[in-house]
Amino acid sequence: MNIYKFSLIPLLLSLSSGCSLLFPTEAGDDLSHFKQEAPKVGSTAPDFELQDVDGNIVSLKDLIGKKPIVLQMGSHSCPVYRYRRFDMNDLHAEFKHDVNFLIVYTIEAHPKGTNSPYSDEEWVHFVNELTSTYVEQPDSQQQRVKLAHDSTKGLDIKYAPVLVDTISNQVWKKYGRAPSAAYVIDQQGKIAVRQAWIDPPALKIALDKLLGRTPTN
Repeated sequence: MNIYKFSLIPLLLSLSSGCSLLFPTEAGDDLSHFKQEAPKVGSTAPDFELQDVDGNIVSLKDLIGKKPIVLQMGSHSCPVYRYRRFDMNDLHAEFKHDVNFLIVYTIEAHPKGTNSPYSDEEWVHFVNELTSTYVEQPDSQQQRVKLAHDSTKGLDIKYAPVLVDTISNQVWKKYGRAPSAAYVIDQQGKIAVRQAWIDPPALKIALDKLLGRTPTN
């Protein structure tokens, strides 16, 4: 796995402003299941207890009540996850005192050598081809934890704890089986926002509203 070659992605974005192929903000036909399967706005966020990349056990229920939570899903083979970390880091810098941020590392979206969970065939994303980012699908919990740890370190993700989903993909299934979904969970443990594709600017608007803050640019 090459966890460092991601510099071409900003270049691609600069050449193709607002490229929906790279970073869609709405579920397309390939994620039509999300609207039916993902927790609805206003429903109770499904609880989970997972190990983080450092071996600590974290329960969602233990975080509910004090602050809103931004819950992000992703895997290293997903270019959206890798690139959106810059926007999410900025979002955290603005809201870190008022919001808890949490990442769940899930099943690989575009693994090398096996079928993608979003296709009936191997689907190595073209951005991964361009950046030589090849990731195999782990077949054990130990392998997934190691992959999540290496990804977190290589991408220098520090804005949120990274929890590792079970090898049976417990949380991924509960939260709609999407490669880069995001949620805002309010202080009562209810889903306030759900996104099939993480959209940091929309998360900012939602957090400002939830916290009663005057929106800033």
